[in-house]
Amino acid sequence: MRKIFFICVTVLICSIKLYAQTYDVIPQSQWEQLKEVRDSIGEISNLDSLYEDRVHPNGLPYHIYIPDNLEHDIDYPLVIFLHGYTDLTIHTHKGFPKGIWSLPMVQNDHPHILFVPRYRNNADKWFNEQYREMFYETLNALITELNNNSDIANIDTSRIYLTGFSEGGMGTWNYIRNYPNKFAAAAPLSGFFEGPQNENEATEIKHIPIWMFNGDGDNGVTGSRTSYDMLNAVEAPDVRYHEYQDHGHVIDDFAYFTEGFMDWFFFHNLNTTPIDNNVMGNQIDFQLFQNYPNPFNSQ
Repeated sequence: MRKIFFICVTVLICSIKLYAQTYDVIPQSQWEQLKEVRDSIGEISNLDSLYEDRVHPNGLPYHIYIPDNLEHDIDYPLVIFLHGYTDLTIHTHKGFPKGIWSLPMVQNDHPHILFVPRYRNNADKWFNEQYREMFYETLNALITELNNNSDIANIDTSRIYLTGFSEGGMGTWNYIRNYPNKFAAAAPLSGFFEGPQNENEATEIKHIPIWMFNGDGDNGVTGSRTSYDMLNAVEAPDVRYHEYQDHGHVIDDFAYFTEGFMDWFFFHNLNTTPIDNNVMGNQIDFQLFQNYPNPFNSQ
């Protein structure tokens, strides 16, 4: 009887420790610093001339950005950004966040190709089955197109990264759940309740490195908290969550400037085992992106 008692106590303590993993609450003083980084850049304009506008035969519109300095026939990471409900134009939020990926200091440290699929209109939804299949068909067609062309930069299929905001955050959750072996890392922003809401759902994606962001005043914040708790409950090795204190829904114009995020994002690939949060922090030199030069607006 005593042995059974101690076993039960041990299990209870382990369960408490498991759920005791806390997310990072980012106070206003810190998220204001992120906004200062954004404001130091100003406006990222002329993206419509920098990004190529395309439409796949299945009807999906998208932008593709292949920096001119990328070497031909060399594999590069692919970043996929899914926009929010009202963000159909490329210049939403003064060019953030779609333009962040083209900034020289991002590209210099982490050269990559950018894929920005878009809605045809506001009736489209990333998490709609038909639109999800259109996205996946277009993504695979893009990979085939570039990787069969030795005169252009190619895509490293082990380093495809997915992120999105609001409905795009919901799409990010939806896509990693439907294609759990496609993406090397994911970053859903304000993703409502589309993330795992129970342990069974979390188990299916626990191998994927995930960094979540949400404001505590957002209507969907409890969904993000639950997703974080469920992923921790199934011992996901690399799940992170930043919650902005006293902040609402719109965070996509500054969250990507979070200290260490870009290094973390591009660190992963499908061929490596996710690294525990506590270990990884000691392996990468994390620093806040500050004083970005703005190549698109000289003022």
